[in-house]
Amino acid sequence: MVALLLAIALGGQQPAVTARVNREAVALGDDVVLTITVEARGSAPVRIIDPDLSGLELRNTRDRTTVAMQGGVPTRVTTRVLTLRTLRAGTVVIGSVRVHQGDEVEETAPLTIAVSAPDAGVSAGLEPRIREVVRRAPPPVLEEDQVAMVVLTSADSVMLGEQVDLVVVAWFPREVRSRLRSPPTLAAPEVRGAWVYQRPAPSGIALSRRVGGGWYDLYVLHEVVFPLTSGRLEVGHAMVSYSLPLSYSFLSRELRHEVQSEPFAVSVAPQPRPRGLSGFQGAAGSGLNFRVDVPPGELRIGEAVRVRAEVQGRGNVALWPEPRLDWPVGLRAYPQEVNVGLASEQGLLGGAKAFHYLVVADSAGTHRVPAPSYVYFDVETRQYVELRAAAIEFVTPSGTGSVAAVQTVPPLMTSTRRALAASLAAALPVWARILILAFPPLVAFAIRHPPRRLWPGRERMRRAPEGPGTSPLARLEREFQELLERLVPDAHMKGGDELANALRAAGIEAPLAAHASRVRDRLRQAVYGPGGSTDPDELAAEVHEVLPALLGGAGKATRSLSAGLALILLCVGLSAIATAQSPERLYEAGAVRIAADSFAARAAEDPLVTAHWYNLGNALNRLGESVRARAAWLRAARLAPRHPAVKRALATSSAPNLASERVTWVAPVTPAEAFGAAAVVWLACWIAIGLKVRARYAALLVALAVLVAAYGAYVTSRYEARVALVLTSGTPMRPAPYGPALATRELDEGDAVRIEREQGAWVLVRQGEARGWLLRSEVVRL
Repeated sequence: MVALLLAIALGGQQPAVTARVNREAVALGDDVVLTITVEARGSAPVRIIDPDLSGLELRNTRDRTTVAMQGGVPTRVTTRVLTLRTLRAGTVVIGSVRVHQGDEVEETAPLTIAVSAPDAGVSAGLEPRIREVVRRAPPPVLEEDQVAMVVLTSADSVMLGEQVDLVVVAWFPREVRSRLRSPPTLAAPEVRGAWVYQRPAPSGIALSRRVGGGWYDLYVLHEVVFPLTSGRLEVGHAMVSYSLPLSYSFLSRELRHEVQSEPFAVSVAPQPRPRGLSGFQGAAGSGLNFRVDVPPGELRIGEAVRVRAEVQGRGNVALWPEPRLDWPVGLRAYPQEVNVGLASEQGLLGGAKAFHYLVVADSAGTHRVPAPSYVYFDVETRQYVELRAAAIEFVTPSGTGSVAAVQTVPPLMTSTRRALAASLAAALPVWARILILAFPPLVAFAIRHPPRRLWPGRERMRRAPEGPGTSPLARLEREFQELLERLVPDAHMKGGDELANALRAAGIEAPLAAHASRVRDRLRQAVYGPGGSTDPDELAAEVHEVLPALLGGAGKATRSLSAGLALILLCVGLSAIATAQSPERLYEAGAVRIAADSFAARAAEDPLVTAHWYNLGNALNRLGESVRARAAWLRAARLAPRHPAVKRALATSSAPNLASERVTWVAPVTPAEAFGAAAVVWLACWIAIGLKVRARYAALLVALAVLVAAYGAYVTSRYEARVALVLTSGTPMRPAPYGPALATRELDEGDAVRIEREQGAWVLVRQGEARGWLLRSEVVRL
């Protein structure tokens, strides 16, 4: 009886019905999907009655039913999906959905859909500026069941630096579009001599229009283009690709179709010449703002603060040049990262570009930076505008701030004499060294043995096994990377579309730039990837085709780079001449940075003087650069390992771990001293032989000379090994020499690594069993 009552109760439960549409506002001719869901319990059958569809056309119906057991009672969920197409504009009402299960009837509320007129059929996914471009564009000459392709522009003629919108529109007849199993693919046109930004656009139908009694669905692709040169901006073919089934069967094969647009050109007028403005560097835009942010408070000697210069407005943010800041003597500014943020305001592209600097004070006093200015060409008013920020003052009191926490080091060395043993070894010519070593035994051998033919030994070179760094593809990848860095200095930090855009900005044609970017990525995968290259010969042949094409456009950029580099070297040389006088006085007066540069120049000119390296380490230590200071003191210790001042200085800067201490080991005797002692013992040995000393004493002298010479050779090999120290903690060790590569491990400040190979701006290092790539700027060489 209980089971019967339970079955009656469950059988009389009303089914749960819901009805919903995927879109409540559509354009005339668009599709709407109505989903009806019925959840019923019990075994009684369920019957769904479709609603009234006035103003709608039923295109497709799909049903699906799932059954589950809940408490021993079956529960069925039936889903019916109706695909509907709007037939008239205005408000369309979908009637109630009625569901019958036994004697129970359930009904839903009607649904309302707003159908817009054809002229208002632009998708909400388009920006207002692009909506206007699409609205005012006349329809192309359309043939029945034919797809048309056009490219619309926001203007036929623009000023250099002004934004141009390219809107790619594909016109699909409604009948053709309904046969598509997958959305069509739109390809943007090739644009030469311009900087291109891809903008978001609707992934589906962006517009529906009625032309000549038939409906057309439009797909849209949007790009923002900034011309780089005046003249004609050539816009190539845009293309749409789609596939249509050969029959209405679901298993039917598809035939691929492609439709191209016609090429055209946009006239680009040059900017007028700037008059009375000397600081113009090529910036263009509209509504720009310029400011420089400086943290408040005093700047102590040796301390560093971050200064931020930001340019905001509308225009091609990526190509806005760096502002000019005239840093006075006594301040050192180090450029840091550059942040670019893009934004869109009423369809006009813009954003902000921030330049960061690390500023360090070298001496006490008030350091005034003149009011920075930024000159740009306003593309709206067609005038040059000069923006000025407020002047900057840094007050640096006497004494040191945080640098005072650095351990005190001994005073500077005043002696500039070279290390005696090293000087003699360097001054002794090669023939004299050979004579000292070979003449005594040759004389003794000639006396005891008559001359006879000696067997000429041959030096056999063992060929190192070919690895990732010595394969033909690796050498080709390095050559390719060097060529790219001639065009784009930071090419090693770019990849994919970013590298292609940079090459296009450098004057390389767009197809070649995109092809070169893809080839570079494939080369990296072949050399550094886990799978290697499937066909190295084909990849090498493709690289050899790209290299001559890139070389054709590299000449002008190389000449410009060489001229700029020469100017920089001239300025650096003049600065070095001006600051090379009495670095000891500059050091005592507090101008530590200038003194450090002078000591570094002295050490580079005469590296055998211990005082140069020791004084350089003292200056760098006062500036807070402890790793660079330790590297300089290590160089001094290799020249004078027993000097008390050098030993005290090294005691203040120890290695961070035992492995680094072993790599940077300093011998108690220099190699030159060891070789000199070995030569003296060697000569004493042969003198003893000439005096007819007992053979065992002569053998002991020979053994002693060999041991001392072997010790000198061992120390020389240790010192000649390429070793570097890591400058900052958290330095990433990358598996391949390019910026986006993920780090395999992180190194600590002061870690010693062995350099295996150098490639452009990168070095391949080893620490224990780990190998990876570091930037040259992240380490300091010993």
